[in-house]
Amino acid sequence: MSKVKPDKTLVLDIQSLIIRHLGIQMYQKPADVISEMVANAWDADAEKVNIKITKNSIGINDDGHGMTFDECQKYFLKVGRDRRKDTRSDKSIGKKRPVLGRKGIGKFAGFGIANKITIDTISLKNGENTVFCMDLDKIYEIDQSGNSKKEIDVIKYSDPDEKLTKKHGTKVTLFLKSQFAIDEKKLLTELGRRFLLTQQHSDFSVSINKKPMPVEFGQDFEFYFPKELTQEEKKKFPDLKSIENEWAKEKFRDNYIYWRIGFFKDTIKNEELRGIAIFVRGKLAQKPFFFDLSGGISGQNSLEYLSGQVKIDFIDSDDLDLISTERQRINIQDGIGLEIKDWGQELIRQLGAIWKERRATERLQKLESKVGKFKKRLDNLPPAERKTVKSVLIKIANIESLKPDLFEDWCSDILTSWETGRLKGLIEEISQHDSINAEKMLEILSEAQVLTSLNIAESIKTKVVAIAELKKMVDAQELENSIRDYIYKNPWLIHPKWDSYKKEISVKHIIDEIGKNELDKDDVFKGRIDLALSAGPDLLLLEFMRPGLEIDQDHLNRIEYYVDGVRQGIEQSTGKTIRSLTCAYIIADKCKKNSTVNRKISRMVKEYSIYVLSWNDLIAEAIKQWEEQLDILKQNNRADPRIQAL
Repeated sequence: MSKVKPDKTLVLDIQSLIIRHLGIQMYQKPADVISEMVANAWDADAEKVNIKITKNSIGINDDGHGMTFDECQKYFLKVGRDRRKDTRSDKSIGKKRPVLGRKGIGKFAGFGIANKITIDTISLKNGENTVFCMDLDKIYEIDQSGNSKKEIDVIKYSDPDEKLTKKHGTKVTLFLKSQFAIDEKKLLTELGRRFLLTQQHSDFSVSINKKPMPVEFGQDFEFYFPKELTQEEKKKFPDLKSIENEWAKEKFRDNYIYWRIGFFKDTIKNEELRGIAIFVRGKLAQKPFFFDLSGGISGQNSLEYLSGQVKIDFIDSDDLDLISTERQRINIQDGIGLEIKDWGQELIRQLGAIWKERRATERLQKLESKVGKFKKRLDNLPPAERKTVKSVLIKIANIESLKPDLFEDWCSDILTSWETGRLKGLIEEISQHDSINAEKMLEILSEAQVLTSLNIAESIKTKVVAIAELKKMVDAQELENSIRDYIYKNPWLIHPKWDSYKKEISVKHIIDEIGKNELDKDDVFKGRIDLALSAGPDLLLLEFMRPGLEIDQDHLNRIEYYVDGVRQGIEQSTGKTIRSLTCAYIIADKCKKNSTVNRKISRMVKEYSIYVLSWNDLIAEAIKQWEEQLDILKQNNRADPRIQAL
């Protein structure tokens, strides 16, 4: 019963080159090919479609009603068969599903990626099992003779068997051409974008290598419509009748169009997601596009973020067929297609405007949520000025293409420019306009950046002047008190990073206690000058020697004792904010030049972090630090004469 019967033959009646045009040229992506097979399974009332991918083949196995031998010849191998006219119904036989197939050519899609296709089918009607193979090379060989009738190899045939009806279904195996390598994950994703069937029908599932077809749409959207439309926003859609399972239902002529549109937070990089896809009877009929919209939209940048789906079943009916042969596009160039185009463009315009308003509002809310960063600076401005500056920040928020981190930077730059008084006139001018574009904003901020650099450069210049004043004091050998007070007011003289240090008084009692001991016995240290500076938990000590005096080993021993005592006092006072004495500096005009003193200084640096600097070295190091920063500013602003002049 399982052998091929001599009298069983199948014939494909097709003109030469038709398969080349219908199969190979129109279907060259695996996802497009498999979509046709899945659609056939749907029409056959299948509940499960299992796709198995190997290195050299793809198998599509469904549990639909299958075909008898006669149906293989009459229906499957008949080119251009319109099953809706043949059956006088656009519903499937058993489940009364809306039939997807219409033009009768999807069966040849497999030749776009395969040289050989086998069909193994068992009929639900009678258990008849037929296995046949369509070999592209053999079909081409017959084409060469000019014969339109191509005999198809019947590999196996089994007579009707009631027991086999339980195994009804069809398995299509595509033996891949050598250049096709299948990416399983990518194929799953692409199939998920081509069908709504598995989402809308619980009795239909598709899997690849036992992994279910994903439901991708609706995830990771920043805004999702119509689900998130407010009552006020719904008024912009006068034909909106209801919202059903996240789909908007709109009246269109005597029919309905359904849509759902999402906007991502960032621009869409994947071209297959950007735009609105049209589905007919649950299958993709138009790849994502914008209904030929090219301009005239207030939220023009919204197109970079938009991804949507529209269901228009009525364009595939007995009287109307706007779908292209390969089901990748619809005709919107004339008749009702033009009306659909106008409808789609208006939908995009309305949603783009809502997106623009939402995005601006959300950014303002984010500004308010981040107001801790700007609040103090805004509150320091007089009320009238605060209103002006805040209105500019609002206009920046309305620049659609601006990312959140750049938005925050620009706001900060505007505040800085206002606070320094450099751009007040320009900022006031901006506040009087309804909107501002990114190009104008960049022009303003470019000038603001230069002006900020100019402010910094002028600040550095002021610091260098302050260092010059210190040098005058040292050259005049002024008493330590005036020098100490000068450095206390300007701690960055030691190093720019110490600009954040402040005078620390919480350790005064520790310093005083040590002062009662050994250190007061030496005339050099009587009424000594101590400066304690802190930043957070760290303490910095400075000891100054009067310019002109020479420091020797005895002085170094006393200072080491002093620093060690301060460290011990800090360690014993565990409740204080100050946790450690980070380092100490001795500023002395001269040191005895001998090996003993040199070794002592080296050991103090290594073990106690006590550093010795001469007054001249202190001044030279401070000048070097600020000159380096000024050089960097000049390099970064080569084209600005104001900074170069400094």
